[in-house]
Amino acid sequence: MQKELNPELFGEKRPSVPVRREGLIPPAPSSDPAYLNTDRQIFELKSQILSMNEQLNKLTQALNESNKASNGKFDRLQQGLARLETNHNGLAQEAGQKIQQINAKLAERKSLDAKIQEMVDRHNNVIKSFEVRLNHMQRLLSEKENQMVASQAALNEAKMEIARLKRF
Repeated sequence: MQKELNPELFGEKRPSVPVRREGLIPPAPSSDPAYLNTDRQIFELKSQILSMNEQLNKLTQALNESNKASNGKFDRLQQGLARLETNHNGLAQEAGQKIQQINAKLAERKSLDAKIQEMVDRHNNVIKSFEVRLNHMQRLLSEKENQMVASQAALNEAKMEIARLKRF
């Protein structure tokens, strides 16, 4: 059922225009030229309104299709973003684990370096101690050689003295 305005609202009495489902029925002919002109204008306006309604429906359908397409694209972009975030988080975790492993290896390496340095220091101390002992031994050996040379000289002197005494 179609809504109609009360024709007495504006002070005119006009017969209502019957409307069919397919379109408008043109108004009944009248002899007044102003009435005919107004009726023709109303009929043209109604046909323009119907045309605009059709255009509006087409635009609404196009807008709905465009919304569906953009929603689909938005959903795909969201899924892509979620995949990127997942990949980023996985890579960040993997990088964190590798950094931890490197830090653990670095700490182990530092510990081994400290042990090696300690061993080198001990070795150097042993070498220094050995050098000190060797120097002490060389001095003792030198002193003993000097004593031996002196004893040899005294022995030779004594032999010569004995040989000389034997001759007499």
